[in-house]
Amino acid sequence: MKTDPKTQEVWIEAVKSCGQSLIDNAEEIAGDYEYETGVTITISLKPHETAEINIATTYIPKLRGTDRAVCMRNRELFINTEAFRKLV
Repeated sequence: MKTDPKTQEVWIEAVKSCGQSLIDNAEEIAGDYEYETGVTITISLKPHETAEINIATTYIPKLRGTDRAVCMRNRELFINTEAFRKLV
């Protein structure tokens, strides 16, 4: 079954508007988290619902009171070294 032409028309405009919103807010979306590892952007379009943009940022936390990243390996918490920093 093909998409209803009117729905397709509305979705096209919604995609264009969402794209413009992403452009307008790119600086905030990209963020500047230390140890940021990724940003996932999802646009949700459903018939009879408001278009939504969902933005998820992932980052590695710092150990409280330090300037180092926290990592867990073999069920142990450790403070990452300079070698780890090169990976992120």
